[in-house]
Amino acid sequence: MSDTVMWATASSEATTVLSALDAHLQQDWTRASAAELHAELVALEQAQRRIRATQARVIAAARTTSTARQMGFVNERQMLTGGLGLAPGDARGRLDDSAIADTARMRATAEGTLSAGHLRVINVALAALPDDYDDEGRAHLEAQLIALAADQCTTRRLHEHAHRLLDAADPGRAERGAEERARRRSVTCSGQGLNLMARASMTMDPELAALMREVHARWGQPGRLWPDPEAKDTRTDGQRMHDALVHSLQLALSADAAKTAAPAAIVVRVDLDQLATLAGCGETDGGIRVPVPQALAMARANHWFLALCDQEIGLKLYRGRRTASRYQRLALFAAYGGCTHPDCDQDARHCQAHHAGKPWAAGGLTNIDELALASSDCHAMIHDTGWTTVPDPRAPQGVRWIPPAGTPRATTPPSPKPGPPPPTPLKAPVLPFALLHDLDAAIGQRLHTGREAA
Repeated sequence: MSDTVMWATASSEATTVLSALDAHLQQDWTRASAAELHAELVALEQAQRRIRATQARVIAAARTTSTARQMGFVNERQMLTGGLGLAPGDARGRLDDSAIADTARMRATAEGTLSAGHLRVINVALAALPDDYDDEGRAHLEAQLIALAADQCTTRRLHEHAHRLLDAADPGRAERGAEERARRRSVTCSGQGLNLMARASMTMDPELAALMREVHARWGQPGRLWPDPEAKDTRTDGQRMHDALVHSLQLALSADAAKTAAPAAIVVRVDLDQLATLAGCGETDGGIRVPVPQALAMARANHWFLALCDQEIGLKLYRGRRTASRYQRLALFAAYGGCTHPDCDQDARHCQAHHAGKPWAAGGLTNIDELALASSDCHAMIHDTGWTTVPDPRAPQGVRWIPPAGTPRATTPPSPKPGPPPPTPLKAPVLPFALLHDLDAAIGQRLHTGREAA
């Protein structure tokens, strides 16, 4: 078949697609059922993924044959921005796609397996590998992430998988990247515009990111710093965060100069192996991953609990109170990290202590082995949609979430969260109330106890 005939065939196929889209645009969806609308959204998403993959192949071919120069453009970027009217960022994204047009991840996109978010996570994960990492290992990581994404994995969950797999593939990356993170950290603020507003841009290291999450959790929630408690808080999340930053900076600048290093109430979840080796990343109760050395530096001179206990210290309250105590909440964070629902990625800061077995109103006990973390949305599902929970140490997330009968989730329940199952709070191998200045002694005592037990 000649090149002319091949081009004519491709043009005809593209014309057919455009004609189908024209017909689709004329559809009236106002009377469609929920099932019909959902089916259309699924089909359109599949179409977008396939179009992105085939577009990458066409641009790759255009780059190989110098199509831009032949059509009168300086380069491919100008062909996309000047010829197609794309924004520079969009043009850069299309060119980046063309560079991976023949990779496994773009072929998976062509099959409809990967969303744009999945592809972005995989691209970033592969770029995080050292330049001298062998091709076989790189291809293996790519295949692992594609398989995980194909298993109904959200982009947030895939991001967590990528962190875990990168830690295993490149154990020294957190320490090796410290210098680069220090180099890339930046906060810039423009001058005021004619409307007296200024714009800021931040590239945050893990410490600042953790502090920002704490500011949001403490002062950026609806109703906080709102002047009229009787009126509804109408601010957007961004506006609340702005007000929270103003408030936190005012507090910092008004503090006694001798006390400006007062501790921030950030809890970091780090296991004993990480403390002993100073490797890997801890996780704050706001969901920020912080390299262990930096977490310890953040905690220095502050009275932070490094872990919560394997002793029953105030963790069984029975019917003495309905809500969880501070120690119970810390123990739940140490065990679960965040919401226990397998579909939910909410961090511990924005979770509630939920009576996972018998509800409080039905005689449930506020004991650590009957509590679990649940986000407000997931907690509401129990009361509004019929989900139930059962504490189960054998479950991947420590709690079994049972979908309501007769729903699609009952036949296709959510897949487990990535990584090993969390320890239950009373069995967690953690240090009982070890403060930072006692860390060396506490680690030594713990290791000595472990050797004696063995």
